[in-house]
Amino acid sequence: MPSIEMFFLLFFIGAATGSITSIIKIAPALIAIPALYFFLPVFNLSFEHLMLPAIATCITAFIPAHLYAWIISMKKGEVDSQQLLNFAPGIAMGGVIGAQLLSLSSLFVFKIAFSLIALIAVANIVFRSRSETLHIVQVGKTWNLPIGLIIGVLSLVAGNCGHTLGHLLCRFKKVEAKLEQGTSNGFVVFASIAAMIGFIYPAQTFDHIGLTGFAGAVQLPSMIILSCSHLFFYWLCHNRGNTLDKSVLSISVIVFMAFSVFRLWIS
Repeated sequence: MPSIEMFFLLFFIGAATGSITSIIKIAPALIAIPALYFFLPVFNLSFEHLMLPAIATCITAFIPAHLYAWIISMKKGEVDSQQLLNFAPGIAMGGVIGAQLLSLSSLFVFKIAFSLIALIAVANIVFRSRSETLHIVQVGKTWNLPIGLIIGVLSLVAGNCGHTLGHLLCRFKKVEAKLEQGTSNGFVVFASIAAMIGFIYPAQTFDHIGLTGFAGAVQLPSMIILSCSHLFFYWLCHNRGNTLDKSVLSISVIVFMAFSVFRLWIS
């Protein structure tokens, strides 16, 4: 079982990710993973040695909140079902493959992938208020699976749930603005559940460093604490926050991600 100090760390990370992502709709892993990177050394634990279980535990813990958000969007009819059918199979396959590759990856590879996803996430936040869509050359249906695979693999190698690239894909595919969030939520659900399977049966085992309660690479007690805290605060803050709140949180998250990437590379 986690120590009382670790319990509070996970609880507060869950509270922060749940409330922030509920208000401004970003990937919770973009906050949780850097937070663990900053604070694990306080407990004499190395993020480099615990990279796989830290990421696996976070992504698995956020699944209930992702499901909750997707179900709400489905009930409101705010999901582009056609785009979901086109890309979800590839994203799910990519989620499994990405989770397997992450168990074989080094911290250096993770840093590169995380930095790229963080940059795209910042761009998504900055240009969110703009109504225009991105224009690219139309591709045939045969590209749906490869595109989904790339999104799933790259997201998981970066310790992400697929929200950032899923949102970008919606803009490329000209999904209606009111359907973007619900559709990206669907992508996230498929990627996260598939990744959970890959994390339970990782391609390469890791050193537990004396810790117990693992299902594959997922540390179950930590996952439960983080999941309950994240889901509760996500529900508590759902449909709350005015325009000023969202603007302040968006700027704060951008600054946090910038310092996180900087800290990753100078450590």
